Amino acid sequence: MERDGAKDPEGPPESVGDLPAAIAARVEEIVRAAEREAAAVQRDLAAQRLAAEAEIQRYLAEARHRADMLSGERTQQLRELTGELVERAEGTAHQLEALLDALRRTVATLQTGTVDGQPAAAAAPDEPAVVGRRDLSAARLVAIEMAVAGRTRDEVEDHLRDAFDVDDTRALLDDVFGAVGTGL
Repeated sequence: MERDGAKDPEGPPESVGDLPAAIAARVEEIVRAAEREAAAVQRDLAAQRLAAEAEIQRYLAEARHRADMLSGERTQQLRELTGELVERAEGTAHQLEALLDALRRTVATLQTGTVDGQPAAAAAPDEPAVVGRRDLSAARLVAIEMAVAGRTRDEVEDHLRDAFDVDDTRALLDDVFGAVGTGL
């Protein structure tokens, strides 16, 4: 089928002999299109892989940064807590030293029968008077034992008032716990 003296390349072949050549050309064209499409898909996959790798790197960098920030915060908190613990331990050590000094004075008083170098009967007037079942040395020893056991100043004062009939416990408690307001 010729029109104006030219063959129609897209039209049906004029003879059966041209049929295999036309099929081969068409198959070759399909294969080239498929190869172009496969190459385009490979380029898209490579671009997606690069984008995914970049996203992974960005995510890892952010995760490292967050981990570093949290680690720094935790380290700072640990430093602060450690500092507080050290301060408390030092304060406890000072209190224990004061209690041990008071215990040594009490033991010395019990052994020698003197208070600060004076006979027990001539004790300083600011020390509490012990009226009742026991003397001042016994009350002091009980107060020291209770303080070492972890009792509070108020608990010791209540016990001394009840057990020893002591009205003014301030001087005795100051001796055992340290004067009020000194932090001991």
